[in-house]
Amino acid sequence: MRDPADGIREGVKRTSFGRPLSPTRLRILELLEVQSTPTTLAAITLSSGLHENTVRAHLEDLLRDGYLSRERAVAQGRGRPAWLWKAKVSLEPSPYAGLASALATVLHESSEHPVQDAVAAGRTWGKELTFKQLGEPHPGSSEASARSQMLQLLEEIGFAPEPDATNEHVVLTRCPLVEAASKHPEIVCGVHLGIIQGGFAEMGLDGSNSTLTPFSAPGQCALHLSARATDGTTE
Repeated sequence: MRDPADGIREGVKRTSFGRPLSPTRLRILELLEVQSTPTTLAAITLSSGLHENTVRAHLEDLLRDGYLSRERAVAQGRGRPAWLWKAKVSLEPSPYAGLASALATVLHESSEHPVQDAVAAGRTWGKELTFKQLGEPHPGSSEASARSQMLQLLEEIGFAPEPDATNEHVVLTRCPLVEAASKHPEIVCGVHLGIIQGGFAEMGLDGSNSTLTPFSAPGQCALHLSARATDGTTE
């Protein structure tokens, strides 16, 4: 069986038969490589936008080729527990991902207003992440500069953003929280939106008009970045 590390060293991931992985199979593998926890078939299917049977076939082939491992989830009720899938060679994990997943679970189980609390927690988180990224507060940043900084932050925490020419409309092509997002999308996306709003606030701008649409198309979420000066004027 092929060692998955071989594909990384040579720059091209290949099947056990020596052929390069198809774009679809590679996308599924890359999705799993950024996850902080093992992931269910249901979550992978939702994120990829593919049919469950198609995803299952690709997972089985990636398992055969040595790129994935799997384990049974903890049994809950009757029936055989689901498989949990994990990449054998993962990308550098973001410490944010595991914490955000835990936060989403706690808010779902204990908060009376989980979405509002998720956004609020995300704002605090976004301010801290942006401060660390910039090294010092940047009050009064221009909208264009703030968008660029935000895209860099989203890249660092694992979202692989693809912006338009203005950096205003962005497609998030990867999510480091697929499992949590499939169970509690409104909470997880609330945290993400709060991070964006908090990041803009750290730069002296009002990002409350930014919006995030989860699973807007197969394998992606849609983000609109909007930042205004705190006196209500735009750049």
